[in-house]
Amino acid sequence: MIKSYIRIALRNLWRNKLFSAINIGGLAIGMAISFMLILYVLFQFSFDKFHANTDNIYQVVTADAGVWTTPAPLAAALERTVPGIKTTARSSYFFDHLLLAGETGVKLKGGYVDPQYLDIFSFPVMNGNQKPLHEKNEIVLTVSTAHKLFRDGNPIGQIVKLDAEDPLVVSAVVNDPPANSSIQFDFLCGWSLYEAKESWVKENTWGNFGLHTYVLLDPKASLTAVQLKVKHVLQQEGGSKMTTTLMLHAAKDWKLYNNIKDGKIIGGNIETVRLFLILALGILLIACVNFMNLSTAQAERRAREVGVRKAIGANRRLLIWQFFGESLILVVLSAALALLLLWILLPAFNTFAASSLQLSTAPMIFWVSLPCLLLLTGLLAGSYPALYLSSFRPIRVLKGGVTKVKGNFLSRQVLVIFQFGLAVVLIITTIVIYRQLYFIQHRPIGYDPKGLVDIQLEGKLYENYGAFRNAVIASGGAVDGTTVSGEITNSGSTTWGLQWPGMEEGEENKSFGVIATAANFAATFSIPVVQGRDFLSPNDSLGIMLNEAAVKEMHLKDPLGQVINYNGQQRIITGILKNFVSDMSYKPIGPMIFTYNTDWRGLMTFKLNPALSVQSSMDKLEKVYREMNPDYPFNYTFVDDSYQKKYDNEKFLGRAINIFASLAIIISCLGLLGLSVFAAEQRKKEIGIRKVMGAGIQQVMLLLSKEFLKPVLIAIVIASPLAAYIMNNWLQHYTYRIDIEWWMFGIAGLLAVLIALATVSIQSFRAANLNPVKALRSE
Repeated sequence: MIKSYIRIALRNLWRNKLFSAINIGGLAIGMAISFMLILYVLFQFSFDKFHANTDNIYQVVTADAGVWTTPAPLAAALERTVPGIKTTARSSYFFDHLLLAGETGVKLKGGYVDPQYLDIFSFPVMNGNQKPLHEKNEIVLTVSTAHKLFRDGNPIGQIVKLDAEDPLVVSAVVNDPPANSSIQFDFLCGWSLYEAKESWVKENTWGNFGLHTYVLLDPKASLTAVQLKVKHVLQQEGGSKMTTTLMLHAAKDWKLYNNIKDGKIIGGNIETVRLFLILALGILLIACVNFMNLSTAQAERRAREVGVRKAIGANRRLLIWQFFGESLILVVLSAALALLLLWILLPAFNTFAASSLQLSTAPMIFWVSLPCLLLLTGLLAGSYPALYLSSFRPIRVLKGGVTKVKGNFLSRQVLVIFQFGLAVVLIITTIVIYRQLYFIQHRPIGYDPKGLVDIQLEGKLYENYGAFRNAVIASGGAVDGTTVSGEITNSGSTTWGLQWPGMEEGEENKSFGVIATAANFAATFSIPVVQGRDFLSPNDSLGIMLNEAAVKEMHLKDPLGQVINYNGQQRIITGILKNFVSDMSYKPIGPMIFTYNTDWRGLMTFKLNPALSVQSSMDKLEKVYREMNPDYPFNYTFVDDSYQKKYDNEKFLGRAINIFASLAIIISCLGLLGLSVFAAEQRKKEIGIRKVMGAGIQQVMLLLSKEFLKPVLIAIVIASPLAAYIMNNWLQHYTYRIDIEWWMFGIAGLLAVLIALATVSIQSFRAANLNPVKALRSE
């Protein structure tokens, strides 16, 4: 019997090639998109789970402000005072550095770590010293870095120059961090080298929050007990004035739960992942509904088969199993095509999403759950057609009529409402996300990033930064320039423990962003000075500037000339700068201080000559750079590009929603097309009679289209408040956000109606042009 069912199913597929192609193709596209999104979601959930000790690895962060950086002495203090901590390790920020091996030089990402770093994290040593980085002159390379520098030669014992200055010995080669690692690097150097190069690191002060601290807990330790001990370590070890509290942030949460406020994890990338998961399930449901619609549309053609089977003794249960079996066959064929489509589309998706998804490396949970998903899809997609087809009464069918199933019309209406309700939600979601992204990218940020370029001070330029600045300005390539400790588009370092006039008890724990800079900072960035003046010369080496938010935080009524104690130095307030965005434009602007400190110089920012083209200015700048720093490649970053890059995640979300929402709507249209075919089949005789009685094409098209307009309008009414609720929750993550306005729902509703009418009109036009004689004869 099973063979007979399979034969009949394949015969029906072959007999109705076009319908079968649309049916299988629509389901395959829906499944391929869903599989792709599910793979992406699983990839996001796999981040940092590859470490052998992943359940016991934590990063120490400030609980009140959610700052990821900590002071240098913290690691030793934690290991000494907190029972349950097995070991600790510190890490600098990882930046691009020039590595030279003989005549080969490449800029790669890396930094400085404690030797215990490789004990905590699972980056296996593939070659060389199994316990590296205890000596100052050591460097650890990844496999890919070793290949870039030494090709197929043995790198162990070879000399690599860091930034063309420090000769280091390659002591070990480790595996490249996998794509699902939050920590990415090309090389690692020892902490002792960092202390030798940076005086502030060696000073080991509690007030400078400029590095990362990681801990490995004993598996038997109580996390709650350790958290309680860690919370007040700063106050106990760094002094009673340091009231900032700490917390442990689990490695398994670094990727998805990365927003911390007031000691609580308040979300993060998990919001995007959840949105993608909902989208995947929604698209799969739409594909299943399409399957129901298209299968039901063919019911008329199989009515006699059902009648004959029932007449010769087949009961309804057997017929239901037959049609469920046929549905499963179609689902399996669709799944095979979906996997082929997925294999073809994954490279493009990886480029789009900056991921590295591959079917060959898909997690086992994907392959284990795939048969269950196919079975569920087959049962879900085949339920309505099976129940509908098996309900035909044999006498009526064999006489030439199909029994109307009670509630069948309502079922079709519900399907249309579901499909277009989801379509309206997706359209509104797309509009709101686009408007919010446009708003945050075009919101005034307090300075003009255009015409600003960052040059990293490395090699000879680090010492000769003043001569470099003067030479570039003299060349006419720039009109101003200043040193900064980091990109202005980033929030910079964070400091605590400031003291100011009128400070009240408990205010020592207030955090301030800090940028170390030099003369002409405000002039270079065109930041308005609301009181006082900009830094003018090295005579301001004990000067400090505040932004308006810092003045408000300190409650200073007459700030100019007052003294601020910063890291034990008495600094005089010389100027107040207007608030500007240094993080994300949708976040509140926090208090910031600006110190005259060229020892923290990391970049030179130039304001290009507006009288010249950007290319001409950059040519002049490059010429000076190559003359003064010939050993280094000329690399630069435009500040406006850096600012736009900050919104890559938001842009990716916006583009992804646009693409997948469009695909979901297209798949919905296939289902509506199937439903319109179904309606035309059922009303074929009525259409024929109306045409014989003189009805025109437009009247017939209106008759068929009107049936679908009502459920679409109901879908708009139901979906609009749902979409408003969803997007209001999404917008809660933005301090500065748009309002959801009525016209967004109007556009979404109008588009849904137009899409529905356009889709239905295709079949309506065909039905209206059908010869009425053929229609009546077929009855």
